[in-house]
Amino acid sequence: MTQKPYLSKQIHELSDDWLTPCEYLPYIDSLLGDIDLDPCSTHSANVEFLRAKKIYTPKEDGLNIDEPWTGTVYLFPPTIGRCSFSKERKTWRWSVTAGTGAKAPSVIWFRKLVKEWKLRNIREALFYSTYPEMMRICPEIWDYPMCFPTNRANLIHGKGLYTLQSPVYWGYFIYLPKSDFGFQQIDKFKYIFSHIGKVVG
Repeated sequence: MTQKPYLSKQIHELSDDWLTPCEYLPYIDSLLGDIDLDPCSTHSANVEFLRAKKIYTPKEDGLNIDEPWTGTVYLFPPTIGRCSFSKERKTWRWSVTAGTGAKAPSVIWFRKLVKEWKLRNIREALFYSTYPEMMRICPEIWDYPMCFPTNRANLIHGKGLYTLQSPVYWGYFIYLPKSDFGFQQIDKFKYIFSHIGKVVG
């Protein structure tokens, strides 16, 4: 399995949000290879960790851009902030502060990911979340292969750079496979991620 230097040095831009646990990064790399887009990242975090070819920063708001998401995508949506719907643009937007009718980010970001995948803009995608309510309010997640890691997530704090083993939630992965490889690619996901937890779907 390909190894990358996953030790963090200094990440200035993420403030109080959390980063993908380091122990999962080799498995993400083994499944996806080169990542074309991380729509929710920062320049310094990307250099240290996933090294996607293209990212959207919180300031750019990858949820509310005009151009489509493309290629191979990894997404760990914000754990802070809220999403609100713009009637003028007819799109969702993310911000740190909540507005009227604002909703938790994970569901909105996931539905954006699926929409781009169904349009075939995205070739393949992996979604990670620590938001358990998705299993109830977003039932379509069960249409896709998922992995529930055995252990709680050692999340990395974007500003303090310490790790925190969540006292409440386990994270989970949702996989959107390459349509032209079908079950072969799903089997690859099952094989790789069965090393860290239970794979269903």
